[in-house]
Amino acid sequence: MIGSLIINGANSLISRREAIKTHDRTIENALNIVRDSGTQDVSRVLGFADSSPLPITALLFFDDTDPIVLIESTSGTDSLTIENLEITDVTRAVERPIDLGGENSMRIGAHSVGNGEWLVVGLSITNIEREFKNSLIRSLALASIIALSMVFLLRLLIIQTIRPITFIVEDAKRIAAGSLDVKLREANGNNEISQLTESLNEMLNRLQDAVIMTKNSEKSMKDFMSDASHELRSPLTVIRGYVDILAENKAITEEQRERAIFRLRSESLRMSKTVDDLLTLAQIGEIANDQTEKVNLSDIVSGFIGDFSDRNSSRTIHTNIEQDIFVEGNSDQLARMISNIISNIERHTPESAEVEVFLRKDGIRATLIFDDGGPGLSDDSYKRMSDEFQRFDSSHSKSGGGFGLGLSILSAIVKKHAGELKMSPSHLGGLKTQISLPTSTSKN
Repeated sequence: MIGSLIINGANSLISRREAIKTHDRTIENALNIVRDSGTQDVSRVLGFADSSPLPITALLFFDDTDPIVLIESTSGTDSLTIENLEITDVTRAVERPIDLGGENSMRIGAHSVGNGEWLVVGLSITNIEREFKNSLIRSLALASIIALSMVFLLRLLIIQTIRPITFIVEDAKRIAAGSLDVKLREANGNNEISQLTESLNEMLNRLQDAVIMTKNSEKSMKDFMSDASHELRSPLTVIRGYVDILAENKAITEEQRERAIFRLRSESLRMSKTVDDLLTLAQIGEIANDQTEKVNLSDIVSGFIGDFSDRNSSRTIHTNIEQDIFVEGNSDQLARMISNIISNIERHTPESAEVEVFLRKDGIRATLIFDDGGPGLSDDSYKRMSDEFQRFDSSHSKSGGGFGLGLSILSAIVKKHAGELKMSPSHLGGLKTQISLPTSTSKN
């Protein structure tokens, strides 16, 4: 607004100044006629007034009597009279034209013709002053309109800018109240607010993922604890029952006593195995990186497959194992990983079921695959194999000895070695266990 007012005001002032200069030139032309006249004949001004483009008022001013009006121009029905003229005004007007106030604003110039007489020529500047004032008013009005428009547009801009922030605040309150499924409404444009919204949305997505992971982890841990409790509760129940029988019933036969002792021994071994598995799970994560070494995975797999083949002479076993594939890790844990897989095959597949073992190096990773021709798993079981604490046998069936916590141990070992574990139906009809591990670049 101020800038517009200054510009328009400057234009109005320049226009007024140019109009005043035009009047001053007309006044000077009229006075020059007298100055150039050797006789100082003021009557020649009358002839100039007839041809002047501007209406001239002229009079003779005396220092001791009233002035004599030579010419008095008019504006419409109004006479343009030089009023309230003082000797001081006249003497100043001799040097240069001046503004003379009064009912009619006049611009006057003067020339001394001698004997205490002055020729005073004036032009009305009422229209100039009126136009100048109107121009200033128009400038002020225009500046006010521009200012109001800018205020309106600025208000709209502020509302448009603040609205996304309001949305962010509202969504943040909903998130704080526990609604983590909220997605922050995106702001239009590519400004800082839209970038902030994108960053907050990304942070919210990570928070939602973390919450989901936490919930899944809690569920997995509950399932794991349920399985672990079952693994311990079952043998404890059997042991307690047989202890009560041996303690309270003295009339049992020797055969019953031996059977009770056998069951106590087998269930205690089963419970000891479960405890060992739990300890193994706890110890897997405690092995630091500086306790790892470059392990020849090919030798470990070949050794276990040799023992497996010796124990299963009637089983068809196909192997394709590349030599000298090294991985960075803990040899005991990697051996336990292979042992768990083979033990599961021995427990849950018929002796006649075919087995294929495959180990190769794919770039910077080693791929180990076990395929068996056993009964395999249900489709639902394959979907749940990605769960680190999921059991092979979710029904807790102990037929064949049960897998127990073996899959949890297997998954934990693979994860500890930055690997990937996948379980899917095998082309042989049973279970396919595929493990991918990063390889080491050098040998021990």
